[in-house]
Amino acid sequence: MRYLPLDEIEEGMFLARSVFGEDGRTLLARGVKLTKNYLRELKALNYTHLFVGDRPEEVEVNGISEQTYSQVLRSVRGVFLSAAKNQNLDFKEVLDVVDFMVDEVLNADVMYNMLDIKNHDNYTYLHSVKVGIIALIMGKNLGLARKQLKELTVGALLHDIGKMCIENTILKKRGHLTYQEYEKMRDHPKYGFEILRGAPGVNLLSAHVAYQHHEREDGSGYPRGLNGDQIHLYAKIVMAADSYDAMTLGRSYRRTLWNHEALAQLAAEAPEKYDPKMIKLLAQSVASYPVGSVVLLNNLEVGLVTAVTRSSVEIEFLTGADKGQRVTIRANDLLKVERRLS
Repeated sequence: MRYLPLDEIEEGMFLARSVFGEDGRTLLARGVKLTKNYLRELKALNYTHLFVGDRPEEVEVNGISEQTYSQVLRSVRGVFLSAAKNQNLDFKEVLDVVDFMVDEVLNADVMYNMLDIKNHDNYTYLHSVKVGIIALIMGKNLGLARKQLKELTVGALLHDIGKMCIENTILKKRGHLTYQEYEKMRDHPKYGFEILRGAPGVNLLSAHVAYQHHEREDGSGYPRGLNGDQIHLYAKIVMAADSYDAMTLGRSYRRTLWNHEALAQLAAEAPEKYDPKMIKLLAQSVASYPVGSVVLLNNLEVGLVTAVTRSSVEIEFLTGADKGQRVTIRANDLLKVERRLS
């Protein structure tokens, strides 16, 4: 399985991971043989990359099944749209799908280890779902109890719901915000807290995740300038996951960082901005070189990342005498990943 730009994908390749619309519907299912029409339609929808293979492959979406991923995306979008329209909010679907997420992550040794299939329109929902999955994996690795994992994941999935109270022209602006626009955007954590606190089935700690996810360890964050122990553990987890995903998902006005670059930048900003324990936990929960990455090895051969665990990375050689062979690399092995190529 490879993660390729749409322009490099050829007719006849198989789709190795389903493509979902912003509403959670499957636009193109895993295993489909790609045709010129499919590729043309995906390009028209502004998709830039796909996972492809020479044959249909069974893959999971970052530790949860594609079915659960679709349900999460649909439920998050539904409650966000209701909030934007000032309608009565029903969080039951989100709460129910979090149960499935927690069950699947607890029953497997998973890392957040795949790249994104995105277009320009699904940023808000895709970002919320990714932060939810990353935070859940971090909470599991921290040893949180099931009830705590549910509280954390609900807060993480809904951490940006307050943005639905911000004007669309600001949310969808392609480029830097003006000072006035930025000041309005800084209010979204307060709006999120007001929406979530007291909501049936939503724990107050989940609401505080929305309130505190832009605070920083040194008190330089917003909206209240909290620091250190004043920030709840759940918010510290989501703070790290949120910043990491924003760096790797990319926006039109900011260079997209590769996973290992984002982890390095967050580590450099701790302990001033982030709790170092949370950044270390993040590094144990997401893959520096996700599945589908093409990497240069220290023996000067090029390899494809085909699987990732917390202790190893599996590489398929793309060059050299061992081309086509797979090897598992662990921390103390002589063979190492030097850098990512694509």
